[in-house]
Amino acid sequence: EAASQYEFHITNAGEGYDQTFVRNTYILQLKWNSSVAPPLVNGSTYNVEVRAMVSGMWGSFCGSTCTITIDNGVGQERPDALTEQAVGNATLWPNPVRDGQVNLSLTGLVDAEQQITVDVQDLFGKRVFAQEFGNTGERFTTILQLPGDIASGVYLV
Repeated sequence: EAASQYEFHITNAGEGYDQTFVRNTYILQLKWNSSVAPPLVNGSTYNVEVRAMVSGMWGSFCGSTCTITIDNGVGQERPDALTEQAVGNATLWPNPVRDGQVNLSLTGLVDAEQQITVDVQDLFGKRVFAQEFGNTGERFTTILQLPGDIASGVYLV
């Protein structure tokens, strides 16, 4: 049977932060206002534990605690943010992925030569795949071969 609820426990002992959130999805967006809970602080690292409710019973917290670091840097402080703006359009397909292969198409590239880095991270910020490519021209297309042991779920590219 599938889980019906998920509990996220977020802590930072140094800041006295200790909050628990219950959701009916395995995704917790980190954008709540102060009437819900104190906001997470830019530059701080938090411990996150997750557990699921199945058949009306809460399970144990999953494995080891993972960490998230809040980074709300502005473009001037993060040169990689400026690089991302040079891409006119990025398309990934199919969704869901089939046989570990994902098509990637970038269009509207402005530099004559580009060094393209593809990073795939899970929702906790852990890198699960990275690959670099050289390219010339306004368009880049490739097929990414993801690792065979990557779990089903939502990922950030």
